[in-house]
Amino acid sequence: MTRVLLALCLALAGCVTPAGGPTSVGGEVTSTGELLLSGQTMGSAWTVKIARAARQDEAALRDGIQARFDAVNQALSTWRDDSALMRFNARDDGEWVDIDPELAAVLRYALSLGADSGGAYDVTVGPLVNLWGFGPDPQTWKVPDAAAIEAARAHVGWRKVEVDPVRDRARKAPGVRVDLSSLGKGRGVDRVAEWLDARGVTSYLIDLSGKLRARGVNARGAPWRVAVERPGPDQAIVGGIVEHAVVTLRDQSIATAGDYRRFFESGGKHYSHIIDPATGSPVTHQTVSATALAADCMHADALATVFMAMPPDAALRLANERAVPALLIGRAADRLLARPSTSWRAQ
Repeated sequence: MTRVLLALCLALAGCVTPAGGPTSVGGEVTSTGELLLSGQTMGSAWTVKIARAARQDEAALRDGIQARFDAVNQALSTWRDDSALMRFNARDDGEWVDIDPELAAVLRYALSLGADSGGAYDVTVGPLVNLWGFGPDPQTWKVPDAAAIEAARAHVGWRKVEVDPVRDRARKAPGVRVDLSSLGKGRGVDRVAEWLDARGVTSYLIDLSGKLRARGVNARGAPWRVAVERPGPDQAIVGGIVEHAVVTLRDQSIATAGDYRRFFESGGKHYSHIIDPATGSPVTHQTVSATALAADCMHADALATVFMAMPPDAALRLANERAVPALLIGRAADRLLARPSTSWRAQ
């Protein structure tokens, strides 16, 4: 399997959106009758629609949701120097170090996905992402030279990280940096869902930057429905995108990753933020966006990342092997081609 990895910290926001009418500000009621709460976390806006919540305290709901998002951010953020992840990244002695249990659990899944996907998922790709101008350093929008690429590749490789989730500890090779941004938002959504479930909230739709998880039904008593965003400006789409663009979520999660908002062009070539560490350069396949469904949002988030990073044939093969509902949208001349997996067509 081709070892193609995604710039994890830059999976697109807002690629999946709730279908239906307009919504209002936090703490009010939508035009369709749900309670709508909102806030900010992980550099993005979150919304939670709740149906049948007459006995719930709105302020307590909003505060509890915000607290769960903030706890995940405190564990996994790459933008906070005091986060559990950044404290782990600061250790360069190669020794085992105790880490936050939340970080240990997410890191374990990330590394297992790296193994299961044959390296198609890697949480250490950050140095290459940054080198190409898509990381936290100032954007350069130029092609780096071969020496710089090779130097960055020396610090990339998911096998350079180990985790012991039983003892909540991990270690990594010196110079390696872990980025869990492709999992963080999905994990936050899941933590909020668990908290709402514990409070007896049985019908909700959580949305954090296009990472969604639904439970129960909406205010009309119907399953929650969401729409997959068309990538790019007004491009014709073929291959059944109209039929497959709206998805009904039945106690499911959905997430999308894509490349059409983070790229630059130089010398007539298109360079996206999706990096292949085998070459140290952006991938050359034609996938524009990848959407995945799963029971929980962390898995949907990560799988969308994997499918976006892999060549489309390999991505669909993996999705079909695992019975994952997935939708790939790729460039085809002057059009966009929609390619659903078998399970997606069965939705």
